Amino acid sequence: MRDLMFAIAMLMVIPLAIVRPVNAYLVWGWTAVLIPTSYLFGFMQGARLNFLFAMIAILLVLFRRVDWSLYKPNRTVWIYLLLLTHATIAFLLGFDGNKDNGTYYEVLAKVMVFCLLMPMFIHQRLHIHAMVMVIVFGMGIHGVLDGLKTLSSGGAHNMYGPRGSMIYDRNHLSTALAVVLPLAYFLYQYARHRIMRMGFLAAFALIVLAIMAGGSRGGFIALAVVGFWLILTSRRRWSTLLIVATLGSLLFVFAPERWTSRLSTIETADSDASFMGRVVAWKISAAIAVDNPVFGGGFHAVQYQPVWDRYKDAPSPLDFLNIEIPPFKAKAAHSIYFEVMGDQGFVGLLIFLGMLSHALYSRGSIKRMAQELGPRFTWARDLGDMLMLSVLAYMTGGASVSVAYLELIYMVVMLMEILRVHVRDAHAAEMRARKVLATAERSASPTSDKAAAAH
Repeated sequence: MRDLMFAIAMLMVIPLAIVRPVNAYLVWGWTAVLIPTSYLFGFMQGARLNFLFAMIAILLVLFRRVDWSLYKPNRTVWIYLLLLTHATIAFLLGFDGNKDNGTYYEVLAKVMVFCLLMPMFIHQRLHIHAMVMVIVFGMGIHGVLDGLKTLSSGGAHNMYGPRGSMIYDRNHLSTALAVVLPLAYFLYQYARHRIMRMGFLAAFALIVLAIMAGGSRGGFIALAVVGFWLILTSRRRWSTLLIVATLGSLLFVFAPERWTSRLSTIETADSDASFMGRVVAWKISAAIAVDNPVFGGGFHAVQYQPVWDRYKDAPSPLDFLNIEIPPFKAKAAHSIYFEVMGDQGFVGLLIFLGMLSHALYSRGSIKRMAQELGPRFTWARDLGDMLMLSVLAYMTGGASVSVAYLELIYMVVMLMEILRVHVRDAHAAEMRARKVLATAERSASPTSDKAAAAH
């Protein structure tokens, strides 16, 4: 019955997607982050909904159902094109026999296509808000459901994402949920109706609960960063402080012992076998980059056993740690930074860091221009703050997990750039209008009339 109802709903959406191309694009993004078929168990389980709506959106572009003149390549578009070009060469030059090389290159290429088309579909305030809702109602649903399961099980629920996806691992899912958390808070602030505001606040609390239940140390650190910066950046500082303090107190009082015991290992990371295994993976990823500094070893090269064995004793920038390499199987890089370093070399890492840094820089530009534009653009300032916080959560939580090619972060970074361009254009128009008005006032002033007569 669930599969049938969902199939009917998707069939009803298809005509709406064809009539309004932006609908096709939004559903394409929603199916990418939610993976709705993972919650189905019948004939719809293998349906390729994401591919279907991607094809509809792309065909609508090719047949010019979308106004191509609206597409204005921005800075992030050029960064993404550079990243995709470099990643393509890294994939082609990757080590032979590594099956993950093609798999993760395909993941990155797909999200690049989605994001490179975003400026064509998302260019108004309504579209920007809709894209935020797509992200929250996509990735956020995982957190809401896991939060509810945690409540119903008294904290005994073990969190996992959709099987076969990048967020199946609880550590990966925890980081992804920390990224979406600030955007859920933004929707709470700007929902018109009280019931909707309470709904988004409840979703925010359930996502926090899910992250805690995941037991991920990286997720916990990202959550702490989100809470701290929410208080610092929010215009409603006291209400935000009350919400964060209340949630923190409830979790501290009612958290099961297995949660706190897991998080307490942060203090003893140097004696934790799991953490030291990650450091070994970092060392080997760096060794791969030293030997292949421009293009690296290909996607997830460090997880390919022959590559691991080849580089486990090779020179590495982390040799000063004097780590003894244990005789275990190849491990994931366990860090977005070392993951990109090993996969795409030092050049790829610089492009990746440039992408994230530009998103953080854009927040400052948005805030400055929004303040000059006045109350009408307060929403843009607040959204810029929340998008920046999502990037910070990713950068901190991702320091210990392999989610460098998580679709969500590329969407967030491009959305930040689209917001910057939207505010920039409005700011430029406002400045032109003020200049024209000032010129008109000077021309109409008595002083100007006398000066003109004397002349």
